[in-house]
Amino acid sequence: MEKPQRPGIWASVLSAPFLVIVLTLLLWPLMILGQRSLQPEGGKAFSLALYGEVVTSSSYIRAFLNTAVISVLSTVLALVICIPAAIYIEGKGGRGRKLLAVALTIPLSLPGIVIGFFVILNFGLTGVVPQLIEKVIGRRELVLAYTFWGMLLGYLYFQIPRVVLVMRGAISAISQDSIDAARTLGASTLRVYFEVILPALRPAIISASSLSLATGFGAFGTAATLSRGYRVVPLEIAAAFTENFKPAQAGALSLLLMLITTTILFGVGNRGTPRTKRQPATTGEGA
Repeated sequence: MEKPQRPGIWASVLSAPFLVIVLTLLLWPLMILGQRSLQPEGGKAFSLALYGEVVTSSSYIRAFLNTAVISVLSTVLALVICIPAAIYIEGKGGRGRKLLAVALTIPLSLPGIVIGFFVILNFGLTGVVPQLIEKVIGRRELVLAYTFWGMLLGYLYFQIPRVVLVMRGAISAISQDSIDAARTLGASTLRVYFEVILPALRPAIISASSLSLATGFGAFGTAATLSRGYRVVPLEIAAAFTENFKPAQAGALSLLLMLITTTILFGVGNRGTPRTKRQPATTGEGA
């Protein structure tokens, strides 16, 4: 009886376009950035001088700290909002649940600049919210655009759909029997939420957090639209390329930022991925 052909060859052929894309659009540019940042003067000697300049510069250190602060805060707020929302969406029936699911995923299709414009239209000096408040109390309040809080709102806006999608998938996998058992034993809704649902969602929370943090570290459009003095790393990279004409310095900043986001995604994010034990191979026709 003829043995079935192993899928290894076809898998290699079908993955070839992906490998070409990764090589040409990711690995090759990274190699160029690395070479220029390590040989800033075009010489043959390698030097870490640019990296030393970046990690000792007060302005760049402040930019990295600013990026970390706004990414962490927006991630925490997104989790606080999205976990209850995802539980509601994954509940039984109701048109409202579907409408909420659509509303929370709309920002995925919007660039950061558009999200920044939304914040300006709602919370700018002539925005909808300050004008409504002025009609009530006689003065404009909540003028958040071009402040830290306006940037945080913009970051939160594009973090929400990413977090809610991860949480919805995890919530749909929670056993209803464990929730029903807790309620049968007299647990209140809050106790079920904190002692049954949240522990079951721990891997998803870690994965969603890592995705949200990495996205926040790399966000450019929203920061470029709303920032007025609150500098983040992507803005510093753009300034080094276009304003200061220092592509080697921009390359060093880019590689450091990539190192941070990669560590977050694969170092932290993998902690949220449940590990499965490999099953021993069995002999037979399917082996």
